Amino acid sequence: MKIAILNSSTCCYKIRVEDSDWDAQPPESLLWMMQQMILIRRFEETLLMLKGKNLINGPVHTSIGQEGVGVGAAMALNATDKFTGTHRAHHQYLAKVLCAHAPEGFNPLNRNLTEDMREGVKKLLAEIMGLAEGCSGGRGGSMHLFDKAAGVAGTNAIVAGGVAHAAGIAWADRFQGRDDVTVSFLGDGSLYQGVLHEASNLAALWEAPVIYFIENNQYSVGTTLDESCSARNLCEVARAYGMPGVQVDGMNPLAVKLCIESALARRAEGWLPCYIQGDTYRYFHHARGLAGSAFRYRNKDEEGTWRNRDPIDEARRQMQRMGLIDDHMEEHLLEQANRCLDEAVAYCTDQDAEGGMIVRESLWPTFESLTHGLRDDSVDPDITYVEAEDLACTRKIKYSDAIAEVTGHWLKKDPLAFVCGEEVANMGGGAYGATKKLPDQFPRQVLNTPISEAGFCGLACGAAMNGMHPIVEIMFSSFVLVAADQLLNQAGQLGHIYGGHTDVPMVVRTRVATGLGYGAQHSLEPAALFNLFPGWKIYVPTTAFDYVGIFNEAMRSRSPTLIIEHHRFYDEHFMVPEGLPDYLIRPGTAKVIRPGTDVTLAAYSHAAALSLEAADRLAESGIQAEVIDLRALHNAGIDYRTLESSLAKTRRLIIAEQAPASNTLGPKIAVGCYERFPALMSAPPRFVAAPDVPIPVSGRMEQACIPGVDAIVHTVTEALHQQPVLT
Repeated sequence: MKIAILNSSTCCYKIRVEDSDWDAQPPESLLWMMQQMILIRRFEETLLMLKGKNLINGPVHTSIGQEGVGVGAAMALNATDKFTGTHRAHHQYLAKVLCAHAPEGFNPLNRNLTEDMREGVKKLLAEIMGLAEGCSGGRGGSMHLFDKAAGVAGTNAIVAGGVAHAAGIAWADRFQGRDDVTVSFLGDGSLYQGVLHEASNLAALWEAPVIYFIENNQYSVGTTLDESCSARNLCEVARAYGMPGVQVDGMNPLAVKLCIESALARRAEGWLPCYIQGDTYRYFHHARGLAGSAFRYRNKDEEGTWRNRDPIDEARRQMQRMGLIDDHMEEHLLEQANRCLDEAVAYCTDQDAEGGMIVRESLWPTFESLTHGLRDDSVDPDITYVEAEDLACTRKIKYSDAIAEVTGHWLKKDPLAFVCGEEVANMGGGAYGATKKLPDQFPRQVLNTPISEAGFCGLACGAAMNGMHPIVEIMFSSFVLVAADQLLNQAGQLGHIYGGHTDVPMVVRTRVATGLGYGAQHSLEPAALFNLFPGWKIYVPTTAFDYVGIFNEAMRSRSPTLIIEHHRFYDEHFMVPEGLPDYLIRPGTAKVIRPGTDVTLAAYSHAAALSLEAADRLAESGIQAEVIDLRALHNAGIDYRTLESSLAKTRRLIIAEQAPASNTLGPKIAVGCYERFPALMSAPPRFVAAPDVPIPVSGRMEQACIPGVDAIVHTVTEALHQQPVLT
């Protein structure tokens, strides 16, 4: 046996700066660098003071000691380039905002901080204090920061939660022909999160101009790097994805600046995307104003060693050597920073009767603003919404072909729309024909992804926040669990978290494969799961006509929308109108698909089709069931008005689903009915659901787990023989 070293197309590098590099910088640039770091240090110290007075709700993750990373990076970029970050991002936010508003050649010794700069500091302080004038409307606090105008594209409280967004933001810039770059800051703890690797692979495959900057401050809360990482150098992760990796001294702001500038200068040589590891140190504990040694996970000698490498001190030493700064000049920079902070504090606070500091009452967000940015529930008064009965439906089409047709309509109509998912550009139109003929017609807009649901869902979320219009196909509905954080914790909430300052116009399609023998891990009914989380719109079209009208409405929405497709519909044929598939169904409307007077039978997905069959059989026994296809299943979209109208006639409610009982929406909908119109229900509601077990592969057992027409008929018959007990 012979063992040889495997050649690699990429390398890792280490960058060091020398005195000559400092000497080559314009003096005003170094003074501006110093001013920013002093201001950021004073900002963080002010936060700790306010936290100590109990004027800040929630954690405060200060970046004292890490200022060199944020300032060096911001000074290397243009105003239109973007930052994303983690829960510890005040220094990055402030540096990006300050640099975005700095005039060319700004010298803080000759000019005061501009109004826009001071406003940026004020907005960040207001945000951390939870006030309406904050950059995220007080919703995000210390960890969720957003300022589109300054290029802060969102910081994230979930470790590695935003790294896939950064890939999507960067790729969207490239797709739209912009030269902008995104820097995604992540902590050393992010290296062990799976979504980072999924996103890195996609960023490399799709050539997204993103720099993943590992801000290595040596600790994940109190766990040392040696305890949590097996790699010698964190930036070596880049080699797995064919990217260059670079290590740089994060305590040296000029080293960070030159490192990023070097990567940008080599962009044509394949240096984007890339990884940069900036070694730095946070002086205080994770979210407190005490040193880590107070909690005994590090010692004072270690802390002293790192403090001797303070980024402000390093810049001061170099600038004193060059004769650029003296004590009087530095005092001027400090006074300017203090004036800016005093102004921000005075804006956000007031005095109580005893002279103590309190939060300014008039700045609290109003309760009326609580839902702003949560979900786009708008109904356009200028649009004529239709149902199948309103149009001449003379053309027969297969359900899956209708999906492809309306998707193609949008790809042609909107050049920023794109489809992504596993196999969507293969096999003539995806795994089940939903993108039929589209890869050939729109090769730039129909994109295969690796098997990495978290990665491509997160990328789509970031792309949606940066002007794109993604249509994401998740091959089996159970796979949404693989991407749960990106879908439920991120895409569904970011519009609200960031104060309504960004939209996430993203459509996710997925199929329910119950009955195909795939077993429990491919057979999730996802409606009830998504219904647990605010922000999403959930639709389940059961006909081709409904699919087109609902899809068109979803693509017009500014909110993330889930469309659930049952595999049994794909090969069925339905009638639709001739011409372009451009009509819309009114959002949040159920539909009576069979009138009746004896019982209201509400259902969705394949259970709605089965309920129609059950109603026909019940009619043979003289029972007239009114069947309602619910169609919209998010809480705000459930059509209680249609349910009320039906119950006014029937006074009995049965809800049919094919999901296991623990994963159903029926009880929640029934409670909603009873709370709204209790007098219309003469008996307790009844439910049809699958047994509460994972679906087995065995054909006989699987069928036993899928409620069919017999189960619905039995439940209705039994309910009608039950004596009324509600009045």
